[in-house]
Amino acid sequence: MSGSNSTTDFGEHSARIELARCLDVCLDCRQCVEMCGVFPATIELVEERPGSDAGLLTPLDQDQIISLCSHCDLCRDGCPHRPGIGTAAVDLPAAVEALRFSLQRSGRVGWRAGFVARALASDRTLRLTGWLRRPVNWLLRGRAGGVGRRALSLIFGLTRARPLPVLADESFARWFSRRRASADATQHSVVIVPTCLVDQFAPEVGRESVRALEGGGAACALAGVTCCGGGLLESGQIDRFLRLAERNSQVLSESDGPIVVLQPSCLEVLRSDYPRLLGSSADGLAARVRGVVEHLDVTVPDAGARASSLLPVAIGLIGSPRGRATGEDERLAARLERRGVRVVHIETGSLGEGPGALTEARDAAESFVAPSDVPDDLPLFGSSVIINRMFQERLGRLVEPAQALLAVLATDEANG
Repeated sequence: MSGSNSTTDFGEHSARIELARCLDVCLDCRQCVEMCGVFPATIELVEERPGSDAGLLTPLDQDQIISLCSHCDLCRDGCPHRPGIGTAAVDLPAAVEALRFSLQRSGRVGWRAGFVARALASDRTLRLTGWLRRPVNWLLRGRAGGVGRRALSLIFGLTRARPLPVLADESFARWFSRRRASADATQHSVVIVPTCLVDQFAPEVGRESVRALEGGGAACALAGVTCCGGGLLESGQIDRFLRLAERNSQVLSESDGPIVVLQPSCLEVLRSDYPRLLGSSADGLAARVRGVVEHLDVTVPDAGARASSLLPVAIGLIGSPRGRATGEDERLAARLERRGVRVVHIETGSLGEGPGALTEARDAAESFVAPSDVPDDLPLFGSSVIINRMFQERLGRLVEPAQALLAVLATDEANG
């Protein structure tokens, strides 16, 4: 399933055969059995079949299994049978993508299933949403299960069971256009991909990231790309994803220097999924892409750093699947620990981080229970907009963007 556009080559029949093949290997291996709901559900369904053969799963069984996939990619990252490593060449997330795409293409999946991803990938829709911000937010703030939320679910496929994030009063792009750039940020230049979630729902993440980057001497410019298309990919709208990815690649190729992406999920899409699906033409772009911490590690090394009174004594760092895959969580923890901060790692399992996490289709996959042993006086930080929001809802406590810590670190380190 690797290689340029290969996911779109599968019809429904061949996609189901490939999914069954991958699941058979997974059932023999079972390394990922506790990683997410996909594997226990597969085991339960297969054990009801003669010989425990995944090839005997019905289409309804398979559809139930792929509904549990949050596209976190944890199983791909650690798979001992993935392409290039094992002879079985298993890529379960790609098999899920292929089946979702075939169902989309055949009309078996309704229009509303991928609405959220399409909306966030469309500049026109985002502009319209900005004009209608007040009535849209009135609906988004509605009581879970209430009339307004049921209407959003029926029309647009948004979750009716869980609280939804609301649109910010001012987008990150608008704030960026009116801000006064730091006069000291002249050592090098970066272009920023803010991501649709940061731009529309969490511009504070973007503001703190700019503070961190400018504190490290970087002159910042917007890349002209907002949405990476990850939501389109996870919902099976791969034809739309490819068109957006090709357009984004063209826009980004017209810039120079590092490309800093403000969400770990989108960083992983640009770094891994673009080359996987666009082919070698995206390799040069992928090599330029960085996370905020990764960029600071290169430009503001902190070897021999001392403890700082500006930082908390201890923090709870809420991890994310893509934060782990990109190394951003580990880099941030290491940077804080070198400054004398005690970092308590809070794992999140296979939670989704993209627009799909806002949909009704994800309710079954996101059966998330926040840990009960987090001390009340431990300040919480995390880099993923969606996962921060989930923790904030479940714990009833503020979860601050990890980028706020980066801003303090970068400024402190730049000043020696």
